[in-house]
Amino acid sequence: MPCGRPASRRVHAWVRGRHSHECDLLRDSPGRQGSSVSITANPLTLRITRWIAGRDGPEAGDVLLDRRRVYILPTAPGLAFGVAVLVLLIGSINYNLQLGFLLTFLVASMAIVGMHATHSNLVQLVLRGVRVEPVFAGDVAVFEVAVSNPGTLDRFALRFTFNADTTRTRRRRDGRYLLPAPTVSVEVPARGARTVQVPLPAPVRGRLPAPRITVETRFPFGLWRAWAYLTPALEATVYPKPEEHAPPLPAAEGGHDEAAGMAPSGDDFAGVRPYQAGDARKLIAWRLAARSDELSVKQFEASGGGDLTLDFDALAPSIGLEQRLSRLTRWVLDADASRMRYSLRLPDAVIDMSSGAQHRDRCLTALAVCKG
Repeated sequence: MPCGRPASRRVHAWVRGRHSHECDLLRDSPGRQGSSVSITANPLTLRITRWIAGRDGPEAGDVLLDRRRVYILPTAPGLAFGVAVLVLLIGSINYNLQLGFLLTFLVASMAIVGMHATHSNLVQLVLRGVRVEPVFAGDVAVFEVAVSNPGTLDRFALRFTFNADTTRTRRRRDGRYLLPAPTVSVEVPARGARTVQVPLPAPVRGRLPAPRITVETRFPFGLWRAWAYLTPALEATVYPKPEEHAPPLPAAEGGHDEAAGMAPSGDDFAGVRPYQAGDARKLIAWRLAARSDELSVKQFEASGGGDLTLDFDALAPSIGLEQRLSRLTRWVLDADASRMRYSLRLPDAVIDMSSGAQHRDRCLTALAVCKG
């Protein structure tokens, strides 16, 4: 006994030191605010979340929703239904009601069959990210996901939405609020395929990688919710929002009358063209739009042609980085609509003189990723 007492003291001292060390780590951790510790900052919690998600990072190619990727839990109505079944069972036992037992086991078996049907409605689907088109800041990016059903059963009421953690309502610096991403429902026939367009708000310019998509179903009774996760390897390019009331294009170099073309503003009306994303609303021919289902934009004759240089440094620095990029975006769209040759000079990129749709897209992409 005397020999064991020092060992016991050493064990107690080690335990107290270990506990003190862990408390110091929690006290100094960045997830701690005030007197509480954020459980989401725990590395074990993050690992469990990634494990539940199925995979960590974007997934390219076909993704099979096997049984290990599909999860199922009762919904709120399902929990209420379970409580009602439990009350029926207790009442039947208390009063020894044979018909009560029959009703209880009947509705309970329906719930169990519904659980199997809900899980089978989602399992063995094949998902694949297809594409996403560039958009302007403030618009909605649409991510296309192909859904294939190799099975012999139709799939009903499949809902696609981006994860609520990445699209939840939050306040921007300008005071406006971003709404959560909407939900898209689709039905896939047996041995068929569908393309789902999942929208996501794009509030700021730059690269917008696709967040995690939640695919869920509550078919057929709504008592159970089965869901799976998909992170498609897609990335949207978000262009700067064109300035609404931008000044006219700067003067072109080497203009001559023979090179005169079309311009978005002027005195001599030349006609209309189909509306394109980013066109100013003041240029829309509203009277013509009232008589047709398509929007048209007014065009005017340009007084001269030549090569146009859009220089970032030529704009006043006092208007700010984002407004300068917004004005250059408007000028790029106007120059492209006028069929002019133009170049773009940015602090981190230079686009040579050219014209056409591909040249316009290169300029808009450079504006989207400009760091200033």
